[in-house]
Amino acid sequence: MRVYKKQLMIELVRLGHDLHHTERNKNNRKLQVYFFEDSEQLERDIAKLTGHEYVEKAHEN
Repeated sequence: MRVYKKQLMIELVRLGHDLHHTERNKNNRKLQVYFFEDSEQLERDIAKLTGHEYVEKAHEN
């Protein structure tokens, strides 16, 4: 999962999520994009940190 805000990346790492890698933003080379392994807990934590409500994904059969 991509994260564009440095402060959000820092908070996610503090919560125990592993930063997978970073790369330059293709639209603005001065900025970094932070990549995390996508997980339900990561999505929950991002929702909590950004003031949004987490909506559980429907399971595919």
